[in-house]
Amino acid sequence: MGDHNANVRPSNSKSSGATNPYSIDLDNFTKRLKLLYSHWSEHNSDLWGASDALAVATPPPSEDLRYLKSSALNIWLVGYEFPETIMVFMKKQVHFLCSQKKASLLDVVKKSAKDSVGVEVVMHVKAKSDDGSGLMDNIFRAVHAQSNSNGHDTPVIGHIAKESPEGKLLEIWDGKLKNANCELSDVTNGFSELFAVKDNIELTNVRKAAFLTSSVMKQFVVPKLEKVIDEEKKVSHSSLMDDTEKAILEPARIKVKLKAENIDICYPPIFQSGGEFDLKPSAASNDENLYYDSTSVIVCAIGSRYNSYCSNVARTFLIDANSMQSKAYEVLLKAQEAAIVH
Repeated sequence: MGDHNANVRPSNSKSSGATNPYSIDLDNFTKRLKLLYSHWSEHNSDLWGASDALAVATPPPSEDLRYLKSSALNIWLVGYEFPETIMVFMKKQVHFLCSQKKASLLDVVKKSAKDSVGVEVVMHVKAKSDDGSGLMDNIFRAVHAQSNSNGHDTPVIGHIAKESPEGKLLEIWDGKLKNANCELSDVTNGFSELFAVKDNIELTNVRKAAFLTSSVMKQFVVPKLEKVIDEEKKVSHSSLMDDTEKAILEPARIKVKLKAENIDICYPPIFQSGGEFDLKPSAASNDENLYYDSTSVIVCAIGSRYNSYCSNVARTFLIDANSMQSKAYEVLLKAQEAAIVH
């Protein structure tokens, strides 16, 4: 999971027998809430910044492809991304600040949280006309009350430091967070470690994403490039990008039996040639034509997501490689194989 992190689409996983497409899988929620609390307790000093509370705020929806740990936590814990929602985990309570609609969806987790971890779920429902400021004050009062009961003068609140606030709600929250008479600690490493070990559901999603990515590369990209080169066609990198993106999003085109509604791209497919290469994940396919003269190099990278879990593959194609290129490729291939083995 695009740790994850791209605008993460809602997962389509459902509880057994559920008819509501937005129902939360309570078994999954219970298992992962337990994992969160046990990991937080066990690694509090080394990974969770010695935090007394964890504050996670998800931004408004965006069409931009992005990977945020706040969104990844939503997907991991409750199966969906909840935009403009604030979650604060405490030792005996979990606070949600969100709209009425989101609160109604989240209401079902109250009993599971209480029964499994012994924490009370507290909902702070924000009206459309409300900026949420008063509700935030209530949350900070609860944080200070817990801290005082534990004999601490200043609570430590863990947050995801690199995620800048987006939208009015998160900007207000960020301002209050920085002026709440609390210490702030970055808990990014805690979430990274928590998400690193995948359960069977997650592994299935990763495998399906990998199957799709591999299938698109083998059944679409490679034959497409071979045809362009054999027939000496003039095709731009950007047009190859567009065609490959369609192949990912419409798997039936390459006879891959995966539900299209569960699929997204990790990033726009990247095609590069002509001696100018950008090896960053943020690279873009330009409008120049594919260059495939003798001893030229073509680099292609594609990535697909299944239920928000990612798989990526990159390939280098050598056109009539000279001896130096071939030797360099062999060395790199051996290095990769050694890395995989170890």
